[in-house]
Amino acid sequence: MKIIEPDFDRSIDLPGTGPTPRPVDIDPSTTGFRDLVSLRIYEFADGTTIDGEAEADEVLVVLLAGALSIAVTGEYEAEFRLDADGDWAIYLPPRHHYRLQPLTPATVAYARARPSSASAPRAFRPVGGILAIEEPLDRLRLRLMALEGETDASAGLGEDVERLAHLTGPARIGDRDLPPAHTLALSPGEGATVTGDGEILVVAALRPPA
Repeated sequence: MKIIEPDFDRSIDLPGTGPTPRPVDIDPSTTGFRDLVSLRIYEFADGTTIDGEAEADEVLVVLLAGALSIAVTGEYEAEFRLDADGDWAIYLPPRHHYRLQPLTPATVAYARARPSSASAPRAFRPVGGILAIEEPLDRLRLRLMALEGETDASAGLGEDVERLAHLTGPARIGDRDLPPAHTLALSPGEGATVTGDGEILVVAALRPPA
């Protein structure tokens, strides 16, 4: 298990938007993973417009705070609104573009994996306070839920896959206290139990078919 610290001084210069905070920026150069391409978390200001693309990946765009609208273009076209009272995430298929517009200051996570199939864009909302995403995605799986007591950092996604568990608030693992916004990188076969405040966002990538 690796514990990855955020960097609140990190920003990326987005075309048409300018320097944008990206405190969480995790890819295989950090994790050594093969299947889970990346997890990145941005802080977007309202009044901006962010244009991006999935490239060859399947992408989950997950709202962690605030509200936003997002329009998807490509073979499939769709428009979505994400906010606390409705949908919390969308699936963006490979080779599609998006235009994201924060309606308030927004914290947004992007998770990526390289799929072998694709389907139409789709929005997801929580059930019973838990956001659980599986189908129609090919390889990405996700859970977002509140930390309550001792929580399995795999969040029901199993320990035989690569996982990233992002902790939004202060947390404790064993005898180690973690400040907010740390992320656990769990290789297949590794597990961890977490206690703390806030939420846990767990992203996993299934292994490709043999």
